[in-house]
Amino acid sequence: MQPDLFQPQEIKFSLPENQQGPRLWIRRIALWKDASTPPLRNIPLRWGMNIIWSPDLATNGTGATPHGSGKSTFCRLIRYCLGEIHFANEEQRTLMQHKLPDGFVGAEIIVEGECWVVTRPIGMSLPSRVVRAERIEDTFDQLLVETVPSTIAPIISDQFCADYRDQVPDNLRADQVWDVLLAWLARDQECRLDDVFDWRSKRSGSGSPAQELSLDTKLSVVRLAIGALSANEVSATAQVRTLTRERDRLRQNLSHLDWFQKNRFAELCDGLSLPKIRDPSDETVRKELIDRAKEKLSEITGATHVKGQSSNVDLQAKRKSLQSEKDAIVKKHADAQALLGTLPSQISAARSEQGTEQARLETGTIVRCVICQVNIDDVKAKGCGISLERCDLNATQTRIEYAEQNITNLENQQVNLPKDIAKFKSEMARIVRELEAIDKEFELLEKQMSETGSKAEVVRELVREAGWFDRQMVKRDAEIKNLNKIESKIEVLRNSIQLERKRVSTAVGDLEGIFQQLIAGLMPMGCSGKIRLDGNGLHTDISLERGVGLSTAAVESFKIVAFDLAAMILSVNGKARMPAFLVHDSPREADLDVSIYSNLFDVVLSLEEKAETPPFQYIITTTSPPAKQAQKHDAMCLELLSTPAEKRLFKMDF
Repeated sequence: MQPDLFQPQEIKFSLPENQQGPRLWIRRIALWKDASTPPLRNIPLRWGMNIIWSPDLATNGTGATPHGSGKSTFCRLIRYCLGEIHFANEEQRTLMQHKLPDGFVGAEIIVEGECWVVTRPIGMSLPSRVVRAERIEDTFDQLLVETVPSTIAPIISDQFCADYRDQVPDNLRADQVWDVLLAWLARDQECRLDDVFDWRSKRSGSGSPAQELSLDTKLSVVRLAIGALSANEVSATAQVRTLTRERDRLRQNLSHLDWFQKNRFAELCDGLSLPKIRDPSDETVRKELIDRAKEKLSEITGATHVKGQSSNVDLQAKRKSLQSEKDAIVKKHADAQALLGTLPSQISAARSEQGTEQARLETGTIVRCVICQVNIDDVKAKGCGISLERCDLNATQTRIEYAEQNITNLENQQVNLPKDIAKFKSEMARIVRELEAIDKEFELLEKQMSETGSKAEVVRELVREAGWFDRQMVKRDAEIKNLNKIESKIEVLRNSIQLERKRVSTAVGDLEGIFQQLIAGLMPMGCSGKIRLDGNGLHTDISLERGVGLSTAAVESFKIVAFDLAAMILSVNGKARMPAFLVHDSPREADLDVSIYSNLFDVVLSLEEKAETPPFQYIITTTSPPAKQAQKHDAMCLELLSTPAEKRLFKMDF
């Protein structure tokens, strides 16, 4: 490395009073096959930088690939001990559980000067535990007893996140804030430093909630952690989210109403013979639609009502009268027919009776008195001993005369009845013709009424549609007013958010100042860094002067390293509510210049010298060789190789 290639800038620590060392750091990581055997690995860690190196092919002299040695697994075990759900993806966990059914990882984690021992299972036999103790081995007598809490996550959260974890967005629980911070502070190697907020890959199988969060939520957590987000902005942002959802709903409704307005208004105008080139949002135009529809309905139903009702009533009355007349004639015709049939026998009986009476009178043979029914001869000779009245011979003569008159009447009826019957038939035929004519009138009238009714129903539907259209447009007007109010509220809230961001700009400025110093120290001359906070997020940029000769990919990855280090230093200075703790798993991209990458180790080691005891812990894995200064430093805490198996993290194959 050429000393004049870089221009390191001074970075100063301003530690809170009485702080010695980092507030959170891992003192020791150890791996056990089981509690009865010595650990497979015992890895002491230190304040400041800790380097886990797996030399690449160019430097290891063994021909072993630097991949597959266990560097990423080591980083994931650190995350696991700090509270993450899993230490590997499901396939890897299954292999390791089969090989180490009683295996576990232990960690001695210092939180605010107090040692907490964490043991978490690799196999399936042990529970997760966290207790206050000085050494991992001191807890072996209770390894089978699960603790509450079972991980150290709530303990760390209480120390670092308590002031702001209730201010996070609704889609993140307060007890998940440390999990999200941990995802940032110990990024997945699979994410390849692609983006400042790209922390967890689903391929890693970590189970971290960070892999499901939106960019806005992760940004909120970062800003809360670095003190660049106020409670007022959190509240205003939550209101904006709620109002934005309501605004989007209203816009969708209005879009539907606008489509309805365009199509239905044209249909109504066509149906009512009105011009379409008018504004349906005008209340006067809509009222005209309704009035025209009602007027058209009155024209149809009104005419039909007067004319139709009169004809119908008259026809019904006339038909009823004819039917009554017909019924009477039918009865007369039937009576005449019946009488005509009995007349011959009546005439014959009357003549027989007349002849008998006449013969008796003429011959003097009177058999019995018509009063007392005693023999007339006896009555004349002896007198009537039964009746007090005398026998009236005149009455007998009268009866004879009556019989003669009856015969005459019956004979007259016999002559006249056929004429009457013929007349009745003629009357019945006339009435039937008139009834048939009335029925035809009824049929025609019903057809006319049906046609008119169909037209009326069409117009009634237009009346209903015009009324409904008016109500929908009134609703549209109300929703437009509501939308305008919501958009005004959103605008006011966004202005207040901008003001809040200006108030917390000092925190972003502090972070940017450290970022610029790191870029100046890490990158070649001619590079400068900038951090911006705006409505679209938090942005990091590295500007290159012409001739620097760095690829975009190298700059993009290394600026994320610088951003994380800047946040760690901000925490050291007591200006961020997060641990000064950082894990980078092989942060070098292939096209990043070796000298620039090597300089990273020198810069971080130089940070250790800015305080009596390093106030941070930075763990980095690498396949590229660190700077020579770093290789000879105590920071070089572990060297791994992929072959032979004894050189791997677990010293075995899985």
